Amino acid sequence: MIVWYAMRLGLSVAMLAGIRFQDFVEAEKFDFFTFSLQWPVTFCRVIKAGCKMSSMPNFWTIHGLWPSNFTGANPRKCSDFFDVSQIPKDVITEMNEKWPNLIINEPNEKFWSTQWKVHGSCAESVPGVQNISQYFTKAVKLAEMYNIKEILRSMNVTEGKNYTISSIQDALKRNTTRLSSITWSKSKCARNWLFEIRICFDKQFGVINCPNVTKSTLILKYPNKDLHSPQALRCDPPSTGHSRGHLLSPFVFIAFLSFLPSIL
Repeated sequence: MIVWYAMRLGLSVAMLAGIRFQDFVEAEKFDFFTFSLQWPVTFCRVIKAGCKMSSMPNFWTIHGLWPSNFTGANPRKCSDFFDVSQIPKDVITEMNEKWPNLIINEPNEKFWSTQWKVHGSCAESVPGVQNISQYFTKAVKLAEMYNIKEILRSMNVTEGKNYTISSIQDALKRNTTRLSSITWSKSKCARNWLFEIRICFDKQFGVINCPNVTKSTLILKYPNKDLHSPQALRCDPPSTGHSRGHLLSPFVFIAFLSFLPSIL
């Protein structure tokens, strides 16, 4: 009975403060934010859909700003609505640079729409990211505050060299003061290439330690952009329109014909 009255009292206080009960519940569905930035060189190496090689940025781009839980069961797909016109034009200009869709023949808006519907819409009850405009504005500002390439460079971590996860982690911590999460490619053609760096924030956007962070001595490659041979970055060469996987070689076909009379 005491618990029931306490719940009623909490709800009454929230209502008096002008907070909808739905918003109150939404805010409790996740613990923190993960701000993920990706290294385009690695992305363009492993993406099978194809990448915009000629315009591939030479700096870390935004992947997303994700409501996250310490348990790993993160909220997803809280809305099917997206309207790019709600984003201020100056922010869109910044997003076209800092948050591009690297996949060939796909517009930036498609990427942004997915990130909002799957992730951003789940944080609408948190001040500062309560709508489409605020969410994307916040992400762009975070990218400006945490310029990963410059942060690493300031600690002598530069492209084209190899580093342990621990040394990359230490370089980031010098700037953020907290532990970030580092991911790397496990693809055969880009094994142990540095892929994404994720900075974690509380709901007031103070930097916190990301959960389950590794400070391994595993060596990662921080690949540089090869401007002279962009296609060399691709794991799989572009399709020629012919599939050889389903065709018999001439030698196998001739052997089959010579064997055919014996089984007829």
